[in-house]
Amino acid sequence: MKKILAFLAALTVVCSALTAPVFADESSSNASQASSDSAAASGGSSSSALADEESTPAGNEGAGSASLYTPPDEDLLQSRGIFMLNIDSGERIYERNSQDKIHPASLTKIMTAIVALESGHDLKEETTDLKVYIQNYIYNQQAGGGGIYQGDQYVLYDLLNAMLIQSVNEASMMIADYIGNGSIEDFVAMMNQKAKEIGAMNTHFGNPSGLYVESEESYTTAYDMALIAQYAMQNNDFAEIVSRTAYTSQPTTRYPEGITWTTTNKMMIPNQWEGYYYEGIKGIKTGSLPDQDVINFVSTATRDGYTYLLVCLGAPYRSPDTQEIYQYNLAFKDTERLYNWAFDTFSVKTLMKRGTKVAGVNVRMSWDEDYVDLLADESFARLVPKNATEDDIEPRVEIYNAVEKPIRGQKGKTEQFIDAPIEKGQEVGVVHLYFQGEEIGKVPLVASKTIERSQALYYIEQIKSFFNTFIFKFVLTLVIILIVLYTALMIVRNHNRRRYQNRRRRPPQQRPRPRK
Repeated sequence: MKKILAFLAALTVVCSALTAPVFADESSSNASQASSDSAAASGGSSSSALADEESTPAGNEGAGSASLYTPPDEDLLQSRGIFMLNIDSGERIYERNSQDKIHPASLTKIMTAIVALESGHDLKEETTDLKVYIQNYIYNQQAGGGGIYQGDQYVLYDLLNAMLIQSVNEASMMIADYIGNGSIEDFVAMMNQKAKEIGAMNTHFGNPSGLYVESEESYTTAYDMALIAQYAMQNNDFAEIVSRTAYTSQPTTRYPEGITWTTTNKMMIPNQWEGYYYEGIKGIKTGSLPDQDVINFVSTATRDGYTYLLVCLGAPYRSPDTQEIYQYNLAFKDTERLYNWAFDTFSVKTLMKRGTKVAGVNVRMSWDEDYVDLLADESFARLVPKNATEDDIEPRVEIYNAVEKPIRGQKGKTEQFIDAPIEKGQEVGVVHLYFQGEEIGKVPLVASKTIERSQALYYIEQIKSFFNTFIFKFVLTLVIILIVLYTALMIVRNHNRRRYQNRRRRPPQQRPRPRK
């Protein structure tokens, strides 16, 4: 009997072992599918590239982040923080230390102008004057100039021009005082709130002028300033002002013919002796703090139908070795060098045409077809080096709802299938386009033809799928175990019955008589 029970126990174990791989296979299959899906979602790469290109500067990356493109004379650039993008497409062209915090200097006035232009005030009609406390503040900083004096009334729009064109500090303070209802602190709070709304999360303004005051903390980054400048240039009044080389105000008491302010952006002035002029450049704003050894410059330039935005922060004012002031504005020199490189190097190229065969995929549940070509549903053009070709683009195909199946005779390798029916022109996937290891765009993929579904193959697949479900495998295992237990019960029962019958067939044993 013990041998019988041992045999049945062993049989139960064997049944369990036989069904266990069924569950393991399903788990493994699901894990494999999940891995495949993950790889497809990342374009077949385990590492993710930069975030999607946006209309605003793309990718808020860390300091010192690498660029997709690098100018050949990068080592000659003097600015500490740089961010450059193509305005037309929003594509990042070059950056260096784009998240390093640097004092904005007079680039601050860009945000001062934004807040003023969006305040709802009629800047071309409303006027203000120079308050005593503003004059004293400017005097203490030794930052006066621009022909603004107490006793005169100044149109806010004129002050806006003075601030942006000639960087007049009194003008920025007067605008802040007026818009802030007598509180420059409240106006500065509006500036910082607007910076956050724009997305400049690593920027803080301590005053509306950009003057260095130790108690008025100010900092920004090249990336943040690109965001702010691009936002500002969308305002027509702002864009018009910063494109001017000079502006004359309305008449004042002291100046009946008005005050003329001249741009500090010498790259906009032809025939000036320093030789900074650059054709196609506009604005946006200069900024410098000699005592802090900081020169900043934000600009745009257009040539041959292409427009770039460039931020250069923290160019040195004087030599670190001799402490002598540099003969040239190094932020201007960096700007010239980077614009020349961009205009000479890049152009828009069509890298994929609509209707191009990109890939193909196997098809299930059809008698007539087992494969379909996948075509690009739209053309794709991108700003790339002029010598780039389609061969430089790496396509990574992602198929929607694809089924992975192992390839017979090729261990560890799989192939993808999609199920019929498929309509011609139906979007079934996407191709991610990579250039120099970074994703630069994606194009939808559509089926090249219609493929009908075979109902017979469909039903067979449904039955196969049912047999592979957890419920079916669980029930099958349970039935096997119950059969084994029932068999064991019957064997034990029959054994006991035979023992009982054998006992009844034996003759009764004679008992010994007791001795007298």
